[in-house]
Amino acid sequence: FNASLAYRGFRSLGKYQFEQALSGNFSGTLSYSTRDHRYNLRAHVTAQNIEAQENGGLLDRTQFEDNTADFRDRSRIDVRYTDANSQLEGTRYFLDQQFALIPQRKDSIRRHTTALTLGHELIYETKRYEFTQDNQNDAFGQNPFETPIRDRAQLQTFSNTLYTEYENSTLGKIRGRASMYHYDYAFEDISAARQAALPNRLKGEEIVIGGNYAKAIGRFSLTSDINYTLSGDLTDHSFNTQANYRISDAFTLQGGVHLSARMPDFNYLLYQSDYRNFNWQNIAIFKKQRVQNFQLALHTQKVGVLEAAYSLIDNYTFFESTASQQAIVLGQETAFVQPFQEENTIKHLRIKYTKELKWRKWALRNTALYQYVSQDRQVLNLPQKVGRHTLYYSSHVFKKAMFLQTGVTLKYFTPYAMNAYNPLLGEFFVQNNEEFGGYPLFDVFINAKVKRTRIFLKAEHLNAIFATPNYFAAPDYPYRDFVIRFGFVWNFFS
Repeated sequence: FNASLAYRGFRSLGKYQFEQALSGNFSGTLSYSTRDHRYNLRAHVTAQNIEAQENGGLLDRTQFEDNTADFRDRSRIDVRYTDANSQLEGTRYFLDQQFALIPQRKDSIRRHTTALTLGHELIYETKRYEFTQDNQNDAFGQNPFETPIRDRAQLQTFSNTLYTEYENSTLGKIRGRASMYHYDYAFEDISAARQAALPNRLKGEEIVIGGNYAKAIGRFSLTSDINYTLSGDLTDHSFNTQANYRISDAFTLQGGVHLSARMPDFNYLLYQSDYRNFNWQNIAIFKKQRVQNFQLALHTQKVGVLEAAYSLIDNYTFFESTASQQAIVLGQETAFVQPFQEENTIKHLRIKYTKELKWRKWALRNTALYQYVSQDRQVLNLPQKVGRHTLYYSSHVFKKAMFLQTGVTLKYFTPYAMNAYNPLLGEFFVQNNEEFGGYPLFDVFINAKVKRTRIFLKAEHLNAIFATPNYFAAPDYPYRDFVIRFGFVWNFFS
């Protein structure tokens, strides 16, 4: 029998006006196994709360980009609004229990023999998202149903699964399962006018059958997972498989396939808000988003790791603003954000290379990514090239009393039309008016370990001290300036 409790929280004031964020995370786990291991139980409960003040980003971007002395104190920079808040709460309960009808044993040469197991899994989750604003703001539209703004969405899901697992040294491991999935997505405390405009709830059940398979034969191994929906409207099917072949001790080849067809997330299907522009129902209009993904990777000890992936996406679902140029100039682009689907197929190619070079106590770790998207409309915007390079030194010091590691990291991505952020939805939306990126980020770090204590110091975004402020995490949302982080981890155990 084992049990654990954990809690982690933070509160960050932020450097800009109205930018405070706080979070609390609780988890409790439990596991139990009989002495003969025929019955096993695992359970956990988690709870999370994230609260954030939403300032809408910079009101006048020149205050940040001109780098004048008056605005180097970021709290002096004007933001779009100072009366909006968002909150996300979530709770999850999980239970998985197994009983071995035929316990797994090992024969005289330590090989696994036949085993048969029955299992039962329960998952219950609740999520609630809330956006509040004291006064109407043109950034989300005029003439709201009610003020102050108070939008609440809640999702409850319950999954009940029965499965059986058969394992044999010849056939491999096979699992078959049947699941019932119940969902209830609703908007709370809505006005009569909003209730009359649209239904405030999506509710239903799905019955899904599926299975897993895993088998290793010498240097070859295969894992697969499949799900098929017998009844229900959200999903159709999903299929994943991955094969590994170890050519030699220095070379391994991997390949994988992912196929899926499912409806978009609930935010795209139904939304209700006190702001009139953010009310829609697309459950009968939107089609299932279909994804076909093919992956191939080559792992080598001397050359590094080369990975390639090619995806075909049909009915890609996204948010986009239909605001006119005049509305954009007036800062009202976020007021016209709506969900859409792309009718034509999107093709996405991704190639990634990773290699670490070592010389004595020095090491250089390189990661390079290349992406190419073929699409009729610019709805899936990604940087074409991404790079991350870390040069570091590792050694024992002070007569081997301390292990020290220090180095620098460079991150970079090419300019692209970065998605913008809508605080009311808590979602990003497509914008093609301007590009961001092409800016390097330098970090310097020191890590040290003394017995059971780990110490770290990191100077993040060091080049912000002398660089021109044109670095953004999203349009009108600047990336953080230079900051030094310090901390330590001390483990206590007997």
